[in-house]
Amino acid sequence: MGDFKKTIAKAKADVAKAENEAFLARLEAIEEILQDAPPYDVLMVCAHALAHATPICCEKHEDEFKTEFLRALSDRIAVEREQVAAEADQDGDASPRVH
Repeated sequence: MGDFKKTIAKAKADVAKAENEAFLARLEAIEEILQDAPPYDVLMVCAHALAHATPICCEKHEDEFKTEFLRALSDRIAVEREQVAAEADQDGDASPRVH
């Protein structure tokens, strides 16, 4: 029985690792596609992708999704700001991305 549980645990770990690697590969592909794209084009690609991920079952679940999306977006914007600030400190230039 112990070998069976070890086999199952290893298989689950392998599946989780493969899923993570697949996600990272897709994310890398998306970043490559969006590289140097105008902000509006990036926004439209994101809106299209999010529309596919949004639950369409009821208003409660849509609202929960929107709330979680805004939290994730805010977190990611904070990371981007930190990266831009760090790059600006290294370069001695604090130029904004949009204007």
